[in-house]
Amino acid sequence: MIILLSIQQFLMNLFGTLSTIFKIILWSGFKIKPALEKKDKNCLILGNGPSLEKSINDNKDSLKKMTILSVNYFAETSLFKILKPSLYVVNAPEMWRDDVDKVFVDKGEKLFKTIAAEAHWQMDFFIPYMAKKFTRWQKILAQNENIRINYFNSTPIEGFREFRYFSYNLYLGMPRPHNVLIPSLMLSLNLKFKKIYLFGADHSWLKDISVTEDNEVLLNQKHFYDKDTSKAKSMHHLGKGKRKMHEVLQKFVHAFQGYFEINNYSIYRGQEIINCTEGSYIDAFKRSKAID
Repeated sequence: MIILLSIQQFLMNLFGTLSTIFKIILWSGFKIKPALEKKDKNCLILGNGPSLEKSINDNKDSLKKMTILSVNYFAETSLFKILKPSLYVVNAPEMWRDDVDKVFVDKGEKLFKTIAAEAHWQMDFFIPYMAKKFTRWQKILAQNENIRINYFNSTPIEGFREFRYFSYNLYLGMPRPHNVLIPSLMLSLNLKFKKIYLFGADHSWLKDISVTEDNEVLLNQKHFYDKDTSKAKSMHHLGKGKRKMHEVLQKFVHAFQGYFEINNYSIYRGQEIINCTEGSYIDAFKRSKAID
């Protein structure tokens, strides 16, 4: 029985490796390693979860000691100009694709215009390599000389551990990037920050899922900037349609599973990821109430 399981695992890893090589050839860009000057040993990733403001208020003195990375719609909040993040990551395709519902086009355009107008400091902006062929967002950010655009490969990497880690190290891909925290963590690791802290990574969506009498699956994705006003909505796929319950849960599974892969990769590299988010549902990383 053990031998059969070993053979099965080997075949799964072999298939994962071969299929990933094919995906890399089709989807990944090569030689896109960012040329950044890393000034600090540690990095703080700001998720947009409901707990973010409290974490910031509890650790004000420590924020000056590290590089700050923010994500998604953080630029549309007052904290953007206060904290002045030097790294910014977006990941959701509906932000930059043109072939999505108009509401997402408008929302993405508003974000890029805000970033271009408000970033009065040097900032490295990261976006998936697949976004390179869409020019609308590029024209907007090009208006601000303080913003340097960097690409990352969001190609999902699977297969043998040695192959996965080799691919991660060369920026060829990452664990399935089902949310923006996964590329943020992988970029921070590859940029060689010794310690990576997480604020606002609540991920407490499970308790906010509901189903209507018409079998529409709704999710109330609360953020620190709308936690008192947000409403339950359908989860879309690439800015279109509505996800069913199993599709929503599959997305969560890939994300939470990916965090264990990332934590193992950080240990392999001699780095540390520390989750300082009070009440976070992420169970993969070391926990702490404050930055040490």
